[in-house]
Amino acid sequence: MPDGHKWCPDCGLVLPLDSFGRNAASSSGRTSYCKPCHNAPGRKSKELVGGGRTYHLRRRYGITAAEADVMLAAQGGLCALCRTAPDEHVDHDHETGAVRALLCFNCNGGLGQFRDDPELLHVAAFYVEHHRQQQALAVLAQLGAEEPDGPADVTGRR
Repeated sequence: MPDGHKWCPDCGLVLPLDSFGRNAASSSGRTSYCKPCHNAPGRKSKELVGGGRTYHLRRRYGITAAEADVMLAAQGGLCALCRTAPDEHVDHDHETGAVRALLCFNCNGGLGQFRDDPELLHVAAFYVEHHRQQQALAVLAQLGAEEPDGPADVTGRR
């Protein structure tokens, strides 16, 4: 065996070490099979299920690319929550694995940050609304203090 080379038991070729993936657990520091032989089974699996997108969606969420496309069309290509951004992520229930809808990056991340907890989401909504009202009252109070003829009501009348 030439120095800096390794034999692949799948294809039977002696190849340079950089033709093999890295593997710290092996004595050579490289994978047993060359990169093409190592990747071939995964490529075959993807082809059997209809391509990389279906492979990923089926493996991760239990749906096909065609099913995701139906969801995409039903949502008009927009996030099921904010309805403004393109839907890019499959939202699913982390306890049951059930797919719910397609969401944009921000909405999907937001649900994740709140751990899909409806009570926590209600508290957060109350928190935001409460502080929005407090800011509006502060602005009205400031406007009323600055006007010489006294505070105006919401319509601007005195």
